[in-house]
Amino acid sequence: MSIGDIDQKIADVNNSKEKIVMSNTSRQIEVKDILAVAPTDEKVESPIIPSLFWLGGLKIDVVFDKNLYKTKKLVGEAQYPLQKIILDPTITNKQFTEQSFYHEMVHWILFMMSEDELRCNEKFVDLFAHFLYQARVTEQKEAVSGKESDVTIAEQRQ
Repeated sequence: MSIGDIDQKIADVNNSKEKIVMSNTSRQIEVKDILAVAPTDEKVESPIIPSLFWLGGLKIDVVFDKNLYKTKKLVGEAQYPLQKIILDPTITNKQFTEQSFYHEMVHWILFMMSEDELRCNEKFVDLFAHFLYQARVTEQKEAVSGKESDVTIAEQRQ
C-alpha cells in the first residue's frame, strides 16, 4: 500500500456518511464525536504502551483520555482520521489498559491491510489482541554474553 493509497483510505473515512459502520451497530461512532474528544496529559506507566509507533508509513499517536468511557462508554478507540489510539485508564487496571492498547493496534493493522470485515469483527480483533498481549508479557530473552536471562514482564509484576 503506497502513501497515496493510505491518504485516500483516510480521506474515504473522513468523507464517510457520518458513521463509521461496524457489524455491531450498538458500537457505531459519530464522526463529529471523534473530533470532540480532548485527550488529557494523564500517562500510564507501562513498558508495553508506547507514546507513538509507526505502522505502514503512518505515525500513530497513543494518548490517554480519562473521559473516553464517560463520553462514549469505550476503554479504547482507534481513530483513523486523526491517526491515534485513545485509551481511558481510569476505569480499568493497568493490565486491561495494556490489553486494550493491543486491541486498538489490531484494529489499526487490519485497517492498513484493508481488511474491513475482520477489522469490524470484535471477536476476532479481541482474541488476536489477547494472543499478542500474552506473547508480549510472557516473553523470555536468551542470555547474552554469559549474563543471566532477563525476567519477563509477567515475572516483574509479581
